[in-house]
Amino acid sequence: MHAYDGLTDRSLVLAGISADGPGRQVVLVLEEIGPGAAFAGVRTALAVAAGLAARTGRTLRIVTTGTSPRRASTRTTERFLAQRFASVVPSGLPAVRVVRREDLGDATFAADTVWIATYWRTAHALDVAARAGVLHRDRVVYLVQDHEPGFLPWSTASAVASATYRAGFVHCVNSTPVAEALERHEGIEVDPRFVFAPELDRAGIDRAEAVRGARDPGGVTRVLFYGRPGKPRNMFPLGVAALRVAARELAGDRVDLEFLSAGEPHADVDLGDGHLLHSVGTLSWDGWFDLLGTADVVLSLQQSPHPSHPPLDAARSGAAVVTNELGGLRSGLYPALAAVDADPAALGAAVADAVRTRVRRAPGGAVPGASLGRSLATVLDELARRC
Repeated sequence: MHAYDGLTDRSLVLAGISADGPGRQVVLVLEEIGPGAAFAGVRTALAVAAGLAARTGRTLRIVTTGTSPRRASTRTTERFLAQRFASVVPSGLPAVRVVRREDLGDATFAADTVWIATYWRTAHALDVAARAGVLHRDRVVYLVQDHEPGFLPWSTASAVASATYRAGFVHCVNSTPVAEALERHEGIEVDPRFVFAPELDRAGIDRAEAVRGARDPGGVTRVLFYGRPGKPRNMFPLGVAALRVAARELAGDRVDLEFLSAGEPHADVDLGDGHLLHSVGTLSWDGWFDLLGTADVVLSLQQSPHPSHPPLDAARSGAAVVTNELGGLRSGLYPALAAVDADPAALGAAVADAVRTRVRRAPGGAVPGASLGRSLATVLDELARRC
């Protein structure tokens, strides 16, 4: 029996692979990929993998370590990738091939492979594979997009997640706040050459800037909450409490207010003083930007250091943005963004102040101002020279 058997449900998923084949490859290891798992972090991971493959003359493969949905055949997944992420994969790169967890026993990988870890469980599986002698840990790039032990209660899982940062992989880190969190909490010295700023795709930037003039400064003042009850790091109950504080503070201001939530569906929430928080649920890409164009103030919370995309989208669209401070990592990141204590009173007061400011003055544009890292292209050039 392998010593790591049962440590996590993914510990041994790569420990028995064959990695002595011909050719040159970049292999991106993901938990899953498909219509229900194509978020910004996956897009960034694919951009890193595809960019590195193109720069080093390698083909690109994706390995999924989770159990695939019954109807998600390899061909279906590859077709989805080609459609959803066409703008991410360079045109000269051969079609991306996918290897599902259940097909790993029949797959052979090139001896000259650069492996890319993403979520901590994929990094752990690559660590175990390196210990088994299947691959070399200095050939693994660890794409770190958040401080993931914070997602977990104190446990075996949190200890394993923390240990992945010390597995001897090359760290490629999404944003300076995440790099600073790794240094502060994990004692990891991150090479600044491999820290890149979060990338909004060009289409997203264009859409956010295009809706900047859509607001009606004389109409209803709309407060939009990025509300995801199913994601603890987005702190839904704290956001609701903050909106109740804001509604109470604004009760005597005679402001025509509307409170909306987007991100995940939920029942209407009574905020008091005659206000309801109404959910519009999960929106399409276009629907999200269309709604942003009508929002005067956006409340978006995240109890992890990654500077998530909703505040970036909102700032570019011209909305005032309120978020929670996190160890001094967010203050001064963007113009028109208030980063305050993760406390209902502080957040609610910041929302109320933003509403009052917008009532007095028509909204304008606000784009991210602070440096969050090097350009992804520059970091990939640096990684390619190392590989």
